[in-house]
Amino acid sequence: MHRLAGVVVAAHAVPVLAGGLGDQPADEVPDGGAAQGPRMTTHVPVLPIWSCGGCDAPWPCRTRQRELRAEFDNAPISLALYLGAQLARASEDLTWVPAGALHRRFLGWLR
Repeated sequence: MHRLAGVVVAAHAVPVLAGGLGDQPADEVPDGGAAQGPRMTTHVPVLPIWSCGGCDAPWPCRTRQRELRAEFDNAPISLALYLGAQLARASEDLTWVPAGALHRRFLGWLR
């Protein structure tokens, strides 16, 4: 386990630096962060329970959903593929959660 901004995160957590497959809030900086360097978000999944490290809601939380929509603004298929990969990872950890509930949680909000 590691501590990141006061949150305990499993050693196999997803990256939190910009440029890490949908793990930065691109909407906070007009140029996507290129001029100011990497940006961080606290709304990353805390594994293996898949809660949000920023607000403790189920991940992806509303804030992370907004960040992801902004980051993948012109690439909705890429966003769906990224979230599908996260769904596959989460299904390995959250074996007690029904598949339909996980699908709605990870992909249902994309509509």
